[in-house]
Amino acid sequence: MRKSFLKIRTKNHTAQPLKNLIEVNGRVVFRLGSITPTEEIFPRGVALNKPIIEINTAEACHNSGDKILMKTLFTKGKVKSAAWFTYRDGFFTSPQWVDSCDYEDLVDMIDRNILEFPLIIKHKNSCKGNGIYYIENKDEFLQFIVEHQNSLHNYVIEKYYNYSKEYRLHVTKDGCFYTCRKMLKEDAEERWHRHDMNSVWIMEENPLFEKPSNWDLIVDECVEALNAVGLDIGACDIKVQSEKGRDRGGNPEFIVMEVNSAASFGEVTVIKYEEQLRKMLDGN
Repeated sequence: MRKSFLKIRTKNHTAQPLKNLIEVNGRVVFRLGSITPTEEIFPRGVALNKPIIEINTAEACHNSGDKILMKTLFTKGKVKSAAWFTYRDGFFTSPQWVDSCDYEDLVDMIDRNILEFPLIIKHKNSCKGNGIYYIENKDEFLQFIVEHQNSLHNYVIEKYYNYSKEYRLHVTKDGCFYTCRKMLKEDAEERWHRHDMNSVWIMEENPLFEKPSNWDLIVDECVEALNAVGLDIGACDIKVQSEKGRDRGGNPEFIVMEVNSAASFGEVTVIKYEEQLRKMLDGN
């Protein structure tokens, strides 16, 4: 009998080692960012109405891949994330930050310090640091609006949180199964945004990891973010204060920046995902 393996659907080349690694019974697909319909992956199985197991649906990958949609779902699911707004049909709108307003009203809000800087502007399909802008003041913001007036609806505008720690938690509905801290290199020139060129990954057993005192709450919030977009497994990026926050327990404040269905893999990530996928598929 021909062996069947977990089918990996992704454009993420760092996840290639997972291919032909996990033997399965029947038709099983694991999507890392792929929105390919199931009927294109298993045409015969769909036609014959055969059981198909999906880890991360195409819809969930679409939800997490579009930052405007992701933020909308975060707000609906009450996920603790950055305050944000978007532009559509001549109005700036936000479900949580500023009232719906036109350009003149927005300028007035800036002048009255209702809308404060800095801001972060992200293209809805931005990734790996591309399509992300740090806006320091009114002039930069208004210039961005003019330069992108025909495509402004494709961007999400967020409040910038000057939290000095950043972590990535790989999670399922059962919690975090692998995590790292992303730390800026000493010579990093760009310090408002962490990416592979200016940062290093610190594993949990390293003393520099410095696990926040409210780690369990952070994990729970990451699971809520995962559930909000509908993923079964994903990587959640968070920012955390270095000093103690203002809540009664003295815990640091934090926000969920995003949940990603196709994060970059290293050697350890591949091992951890193999272990987790085997657990998820046990008995199927």
